[in-house]
Amino acid sequence: MWLLVHAKDNSDVNVYTVHEPPGPPLDRIDRAAALVFVRDGFSWGAALFSPFYFLVKGQWVALLAYIVTIVLISALLWSTGIDKQWFSIAVLALNVFIGFEASTLEKAWLSFRGWNEIGTVAGRNLPECERRFFDAWLLGEAAPSIEAAPFGSSFDESARRVFGWRRFLGAGA
Repeated sequence: MWLLVHAKDNSDVNVYTVHEPPGPPLDRIDRAAALVFVRDGFSWGAALFSPFYFLVKGQWVALLAYIVTIVLISALLWSTGIDKQWFSIAVLALNVFIGFEASTLEKAWLSFRGWNEIGTVAGRNLPECERRFFDAWLLGEAAPSIEAAPFGSSFDESARRVFGWRRFLGAGA
């Protein structure tokens, strides 16, 4: 029982999936700025304000499916003559379901639009997860390197070392 009571103290871990748009920019900074972090878990905003959540996220297909589901529930309850209170319970159940599946819907919407999932990261909050992800991601990315010329060398030696311009220096092909 003690473990169950204190489990809440250790539950401050959020998991995010990281998504990259189709045709990402070549520059690492622009590429990093274009990434989207989607939090896994229950979404209160999606549960309480489902239609507005879909509008804000730009999930038009999910909004249309939500409206069609509400209409079908209403038609089913009206045609069977069930009490009107069941409509509120059914809509509440639908909204709770959407709260649990909001991240899955967002990931599906991103995938539908051509985005790629490039990683998963866990941490206490979004800034910590971003830092952890970018620390690992930037180490894995090949940084463009330009070899610096040593102090006192001429431009010709630097150009040969950096660009490999042998013709420029007259050293043949």
